[in-house]
Amino acid sequence: MRKGERRKSRKDRKSVLGAVLAGTLLLGAFAGLCGCGGAQNGSGADAGSLFGQTDGTEAAEAAWNEEDGTPVAYLGGETVYLEEALFYTRMLQEQWEQAYYQDFGSGMWQQEAADDGRTLEDVLKGDVMSLLAELHLLCAHAEEYGAQLTEEDQKGIAQRAQRFMESNTPEVLEAAGATEESVAHYLTRNELAARTAQRIQEAYEPELDEDAARVGRLTYCLFSVRGTYDLEGNHTPFTEEEIAEIGREAQEFAARAQELGDIAAAGEEAAHTSIDAYFNDHTDGGVHPDVADAVRAMEAGQVSDPIETEDGWYVVQRVSDYDEDATADNLEAMTLQAKEDYLLELEAQWQEETPLVIEEEVWDAVRVDEMLTEA
Repeated sequence: MRKGERRKSRKDRKSVLGAVLAGTLLLGAFAGLCGCGGAQNGSGADAGSLFGQTDGTEAAEAAWNEEDGTPVAYLGGETVYLEEALFYTRMLQEQWEQAYYQDFGSGMWQQEAADDGRTLEDVLKGDVMSLLAELHLLCAHAEEYGAQLTEEDQKGIAQRAQRFMESNTPEVLEAAGATEESVAHYLTRNELAARTAQRIQEAYEPELDEDAARVGRLTYCLFSVRGTYDLEGNHTPFTEEEIAEIGREAQEFAARAQELGDIAAAGEEAAHTSIDAYFNDHTDGGVHPDVADAVRAMEAGQVSDPIETEDGWYVVQRVSDYDEDATADNLEAMTLQAKEDYLLELEAQWQEETPLVIEEEVWDAVRVDEMLTEA
């Protein structure tokens, strides 16, 4: 947060945090590793079959069999070790501190961060366990979906492990218990899990309603009443007189856009930014819901009168009922989303069949209550 910018409310902080947490689970706990892991005998697959038949197989099998330590959880017949859980905990802790210290402050880990009363520490530790369950389950199904790592993959993993050790501070590495060998091991597991997830999604062909992908194009201009911010982030709200003047500008702009029949041309005349978006009966295309609703009731080519919202006044034109390129892009996005949803549903089924059983006393001893990094 820049100096002078307002502090977020508790509700705002939870909203920001929720968006962050949503991106941490699916093989993405921290970008620095670019994939993690190493599978185990208990995964139900033979090591040599998962690492392609290459000259690197013997080394891979050795790493596969050497994992041990303090059990922190069990996934069916497979042990999840504290050392791996601690590693992910500290890596994720470092990321979150760098990203959210300014919002939460030095006591960030003790702050309530979820509607159920959990602290940020609780949320992070819960996400670590969810991530480990996902990684181990995907690796357990690697052979089923023909996922393998080649000798070239292993060379790349070794290089990334070396770069990881070189790019992190000794303090962070010590807190995470990281060695080049252990990092390579975790990278291997993550890489194999990612390969398995990829194979699962590639094999799934969703049945989609192509009509539902059909989108039209709208163009809008916003006359904002949100006020201004200076370079230091200080907010200055508009006065009632200024807001009234903005409303008059919106009325004049709408009249000119209707006269021209082209909101983009009117925007160029008035040096006012116009923005394109795509919509149909199922999606607002990222625009304000009131704008999308208004557009659905308009005819192609029609320009609206100013639409008043809490953001200000929108003037919008329903440019077309069908945009071929945008429809193709939307169909592709729907396909990718369906494949991702399928993967998540499959993982949820696996986790129901093979629940993660945590050694609570061991896991409770891992604390995230002090800052790992300097503010």
